[in-house]
This record gives sequence, C-alpha cells and structure tokens, in this order.
Amino acid sequence: MSKSLKYVWTLQPENPPHPIIPCKNCGVLKPFKPSGKFRLNANGTRLDAWLIYKCMTCDATWNRPIFERRNRKQIAPDLLEALQINCPEQVKRYAFDKTGLPAVATPSESEGMITVHKQIVEGTVQDWTNLEIALNTVMPVNLRLDRLLAQELGVSRNALKLLASQGGLLDGNDEPLQLKKPPKHGAVVRLQLADHTYLKTQVHSALLADEFVEA
Repeated sequence: MSKSLKYVWTLQPENPPHPIIPCKNCGVLKPFKPSGKFRLNANGTRLDAWLIYKCMTCDATWNRPIFERRNRKQIAPDLLEALQINCPEQVKRYAFDKTGLPAVATPSESEGMITVHKQIVEGTVQDWTNLEIALNTVMPVNLRLDRLLAQELGVSRNALKLLASQGGLLDGNDEPLQLKKPPKHGAVVRLQLADHTYLKTQVHSALLADEFVEA
C-alpha cells in the first residue's frame, strides 16, 4: 500500500533582481541594486514615490517609480507610513517585483539562492512511497524548478528529467511539470517513487538530513 508524505515548502529568495540601466557616472550600462530606502516627494496634495537603487560599481542612484502624482487621499495610510519609515517588508515587496523593471541582469549563483522552510503536513519521513510538495512563494523566485528540486531533494536534474519522462513527476493536476520554469505560488509537485528504489533512497536521505538539521 502506497503511503504519502506531504510537505509545504515556503520559498524565500535571498537577493532581489538587479536591473541593468545606464549609469550617469560610469557612462555605460551597469547593474543597480535596491538601497533599502524610499523617496517621497509632495506637490500640493499629490505625492510621488520611488524606490532608490544604487549602481553596484559607483553608488550612483536611480529612482524606480512606485507611483506618480497620486492624490494623498488615494494612498492607503499603512502604505504611506511604510514608505515614510522605509519599512523593510515594503522594500522587499517592491524590490523582488520585476514588473516594469528594465532589462534584468542574469542572476549570479548568489542571486539565485533561496531559503526553503519545510513543514510536514501529512505522513512521516521514515515511512512513505509518494511525495507531495506544495510550494509557497513569498516573493518571485529566480530559480528553475528542476534546480530547486535537485538542490533540496539531493538528486540530479537528469534523474528528475528521466522520472518525469516515465510519469513519476507530476503537478497537482497530474500533468507533466514545467521543470525549466520558476516555481509558482500554490503549485504542487508529486513524486511517485514506488518503482524507483534508488531514487527514493536518495530523496529519503536528503529529507532525513533536513530533519536532523532542524532538530
């Protein structure tokens, strides 16, 4: 009889994307990183807000628009306060949002690093056949799904590709996974390993190691 082990993985990227824009000091295109600060400007009853970025070479600044010429009454009080105090959570919210950004630098190895918090919601690590993982993305993740699974489950991407081709790696609708795309919030990964003893042993070892570290 097949036994299921179900997890929720909460994914937290460690570094935001870096837009590539002309630097007024360097005179060429350069990657910029968020400074952690907002800028607010008032013109009567209307406000402008930006997230300040800095050139990673010379510290020249670039202001990323959040809103422009917006009536103060149209801005939620909690958002306005967050902008005024440089709330770290709001900084993260905008810094990790690629919407409207200019071309973004190809993530380096460190930029693609994420923290994965794992919670068991059904079953035990010691006794299972089928593994199900629900993905919770706190912020957009710049890491392919196959890389994430290989990294966290202790298997190779080739092994995952082979497993998918054999129908043992599916999404929540029992359809083939899009392994080359970043994980989406709410996505479900299902591994059916009853007929893959060696692969199950590798995954089992990785999950046991996680439990030991957390303990």
